[in-house]
Amino acid sequence: MRIFEIILLLVSVTSIFYFSIRKKTTHKKIELLSILVLLATHFIFEGYRWQMTPIYFILLIIVLCVYKEYVLLKGKWFLKSIKIIGLLFLLIIGFLLPNVLPVFDLPNPTGKYKIGSQYIHLKTNREEIITEKPDDKRELMIKIWYPANIKNEQKEPYLNDGDRFSFAAKYGLPKSIFNYLNYVETNTYNSPKAADEKFPILIFSHGSYSKASGYYSIIEEIVSHGYIVLNINHTYESTGTLFPDGSIKLYNQEYDKKYISNQKTAELAWKMQQDYTNAKNEEERFIASKFALKNYVSRVISKRWSKDISSVIDELNHWNNNSFLANHIDTSKIGVFGHSQGGTSVGQVILDDKRIIAGANLDGVQWGNMIDTLVTKPFLVISSDWKAPHPNYNKYAYRNGSTSVFYDAKIKNSGHASFMDIPLMVDVPNLNESGTIKPKKAYQIINETVVSFFDNHLKNKQNDVLKLKEKYPSLEITIKQ
Repeated sequence: MRIFEIILLLVSVTSIFYFSIRKKTTHKKIELLSILVLLATHFIFEGYRWQMTPIYFILLIIVLCVYKEYVLLKGKWFLKSIKIIGLLFLLIIGFLLPNVLPVFDLPNPTGKYKIGSQYIHLKTNREEIITEKPDDKRELMIKIWYPANIKNEQKEPYLNDGDRFSFAAKYGLPKSIFNYLNYVETNTYNSPKAADEKFPILIFSHGSYSKASGYYSIIEEIVSHGYIVLNINHTYESTGTLFPDGSIKLYNQEYDKKYISNQKTAELAWKMQQDYTNAKNEEERFIASKFALKNYVSRVISKRWSKDISSVIDELNHWNNNSFLANHIDTSKIGVFGHSQGGTSVGQVILDDKRIIAGANLDGVQWGNMIDTLVTKPFLVISSDWKAPHPNYNKYAYRNGSTSVFYDAKIKNSGHASFMDIPLMVDVPNLNESGTIKPKKAYQIINETVVSFFDNHLKNKQNDVLKLKEKYPSLEITIKQ
């Protein structure tokens, strides 16, 4: 909670007791003025947000009681009990909501570069198979995060309207529920000029049915160390995509029900889990894993997203000549990284596209045909701390290792959402799937590992990535042979 929110909560608690026992007073105007000034100060300096509504309501009751010179808990025992229960309920909700859905602080980037962002609308000639229209072509919105020269530009709001509206729509909530995010200060400036250098490119792929740019805690830090990050929004497969004409294309539920979340897929997922759980030895677990990796529907998504990444790479030379990034892209140094399904797609595109130098998979299961081949480029896998009976499919997917360096890492006590901003947005570990590790500690470990890895392979540095486990006891990391 913010400072005046805490004060309002404390004033609510003390006022309930004070105005329940005090007799008539000649200080009514001072009492009224004090509460109203405190509320006004909160609204001016912090702003209204709906999570504080129960506290606002309590203070309104207090103001009315003061004005009418009414004893708050006056009445017979039954009426008093009802009032006490009601006020306690409002206080508890008024305490929980602002803490569960806080106005949070993003980590401060530690690199030397300021951060800017702009969007590019990419129209491809590839068929859009997710929609029913036969003439639809695949279109992508790319959020470009880049090192910037800042003059008088304003910082951008946290999440654009497409991300907010679609995230609310995912849970059947009104769009206005995320208006309080206007109070979250980002470290990213809106459309400044790029810094006067050339930078390596990192292409980022988000998780399935997630907010495409809900990764500020990781992306801002990486950009501050001298990278241009192209944040793909996989149309119809994120929560939603905002296009320049103002239209928002939400996650395609019809396609999902037909091809992804149908009964056949559910039965397959059950069989996969049972086969792995019931396996009696390594050979049986390998057989169960191979069947799962080569047959589950996510392998198809990985191939499609691999093509999305390659479509972006196809445009780099053009953007280096005819965009706000002109002469700022080092097109010879291309890396890819992604989270969850996006991390899986990184492993796939590493196999598919020779132009990529290195890749990092952040907690993605490597669905597809990786199990039958091996990585031929520098690769980093960072996993969360999955607990049994969650299958360790990646143990078998990457069993052949790599002809280059292959880092296999895990962050102890982390969860799948530890790679996203979700632990900051929803501050309840049991709900946000982030484990017991402190969110900002997880970001610190992830960011330093990812930056050190890409610095080695895109900037020719000589970081000893393995030494990070000495700095961070929560990090387990080895080189896979």
